[in-house]
Amino acid sequence: MCNYETEHYIFNYTAGSKAEEDILLIASVQEACYAYICQVLGVTLNFKIEYFLCNSPEEVGTIYGDNEPCNAFTRPPNKIYAVYNENLKCIGFHEDAHIISYTINRPKSAAVREGLAMYFDRKWWGISNLDWTLYYLKNNKYISVIELLNNDTFFKEDCSLTYPIVGAFTEWLINSYGIEKYLFVYKENDAFFALEKEYGVTPNVLEQQFKKYVSLFKIDEVIEQRINELLLCNKK
Repeated sequence: MCNYETEHYIFNYTAGSKAEEDILLIASVQEACYAYICQVLGVTLNFKIEYFLCNSPEEVGTIYGDNEPCNAFTRPPNKIYAVYNENLKCIGFHEDAHIISYTINRPKSAAVREGLAMYFDRKWWGISNLDWTLYYLKNNKYISVIELLNNDTFFKEDCSLTYPIVGAFTEWLINSYGIEKYLFVYKENDAFFALEKEYGVTPNVLEQQFKKYVSLFKIDEVIEQRINELLLCNKK
């Protein structure tokens, strides 16, 4: 593979690929994401993040080594495997947020790990985490954050449901109480204990406060229709 190196990254890609064509843009986007994530989390890395920009999900599986097709995957401490082609460009905040935040801790709860990454993403399939949460609440498909903190539940459900909900909850926590309180939770492996200790109320009470906040908004009919279309397409 060819490679291109910047201040904080090493990008690997195939000659003649879309990634090679766009490598300067990719590098610029990731350096900007890197700077913002580090600023928010208050961390400094002593290593470079290494990207493997692949032509397809199948190539991600092959290069990663498990031969399982995947759009993007993180291998701590510093490697990211991601699809980048004409139709699918898996760059941005998400995987970088994992790598950078893992220098603080790698919480046992997937909901905590993915919640922080989705906090930086802000959106799932181009629609805000908040709108997804509104949609699931309105259509009685919402799953409690408390349940999602359990890995068995989190991995059982589709990521189009779990990721936006925990992302919206994480955004609410950080915006409401500040990043320092949230980082205390992130540094602990028992999310239930950490939430109650740091916020002074049970996780159930926190979730009720979160849902009360979400209820202040209404989902636009056009966005709701778009979500229906996306979910239907994803099932095919």
